[in-house]
Amino acid sequence: MLLSITTTHKPASDLSYLLHKHPDRFQSFNLSFGNAHVFYPTVSEEQCTACLLLDVDPVGMVRGKGRQQSFLLDQY
Repeated sequence: MLLSITTTHKPASDLSYLLHKHPDRFQSFNLSFGNAHVFYPTVSEEQCTACLLLDVDPVGMVRGKGRQQSFLLDQY
């Protein structure tokens, strides 16, 4: 899933300040349901776009990846 937010408000680079992410870095996070990636394809004073790419692992969600061993039968 890809979520993108674009602003043209001056200065547009303030979007990175609001999201607490550096626009020059590609950032990845491991989550219980997969991975999340944050990046900025467009950064300028006129326009800034922030993207969140979610890489969901449906098999890992069903198998209980990230859960404790005592909760293996929770899905049943």
